[in-house]
Amino acid sequence: MNSTLAQPREAAGSARLRAILASWRAEIGVGLALVALIIYFSVTAENFLSVANFSTLLTQTSVVAMIAVGMTMVIIAGEIDLSVGATVGLAGTVMSLLVINLGWSLVTASALAVGIAVLIGAFIGMLRVVWAIPSFITTLGLLSAVRGVAFYISDGLTIGPMPQAFDSLWYGTILGVPAPVALMVVTIGLGWLVLSQLRFGRHLYAVGGNPVTASRYGVPVGAIRIAVFVIVQVLAAIGGIMLVSRLNSGSATVGEHIELDVIAAVIVGGTSLNGGHGRLIGTVLGVMFVAVLRNGMVLAGIDPIVFLIAQGLVIILAVWWSMLRRPRLRASGSA
Repeated sequence: MNSTLAQPREAAGSARLRAILASWRAEIGVGLALVALIIYFSVTAENFLSVANFSTLLTQTSVVAMIAVGMTMVIIAGEIDLSVGATVGLAGTVMSLLVINLGWSLVTASALAVGIAVLIGAFIGMLRVVWAIPSFITTLGLLSAVRGVAFYISDGLTIGPMPQAFDSLWYGTILGVPAPVALMVVTIGLGWLVLSQLRFGRHLYAVGGNPVTASRYGVPVGAIRIAVFVIVQVLAAIGGIMLVSRLNSGSATVGEHIELDVIAAVIVGGTSLNGGHGRLIGTVLGVMFVAVLRNGMVLAGIDPIVFLIAQGLVIILAVWWSMLRRPRLRASGSA
């Protein structure tokens, strides 16, 4: 009798385990790929497996990781933002101009740069919500327009040097941890809190999964869409300010193509371009995968052009894998 009852329990437990593994398939896959990549470059690239190299890698990746937190929310909502790299350049340029040319304080200039990013995000969101203009089209246009504004207001010149006190934002430490890494960890922690613990996160998944149904259940679809664009734009502006500290100057060219690294990391991490599915842990693994790939290829003496080819192929493979997983995700009811 007991053995008869135990069999259904074991079967149910096995099915539950299979469902959990299926829902985490993307994260497990990119995690294993990251481990394999680290092992490969540890053998083929001199000085790759060192504390100094990994400390540098984490620091240099911090801006991409921070923006990727916001991009994860955008893509979960079923949207995309191609303009974040241009916002990085504009925010840094505006902040540098205000400090160097007008004598503003670092805090006030940074606040205005972030405020401009809020307006850009709200503009993208309003076009999407009010006029139903796809975010791909809007942000593709802004990718050029925002970068053009940065070049116009700076006359294409590099603006600097910045006050010495500003160096600490990039080269300083917080509790013994490099400041950019500490800011990255805080951003990831807040992103995890929003996505997994707050009502906003639940609404976000609902909007990306089925906005019509979400609206019927009282989810503020329009407000959610506007909010995610504001969040990712603000993170891009903060990233731009951090890069000014790193370079000791502002330039309209800063942040070029950073949107490719960000979107690649999010997609590789398992966030579905169709919306409604994704986890921040996957994004973090995706960020590290892209960063390790670039870092290892540089140390191995491989032509940087090869990295661009590899990055493009990785994105295509990740999207292909995501499309294959769609029926499984629907069948398991995973969000």
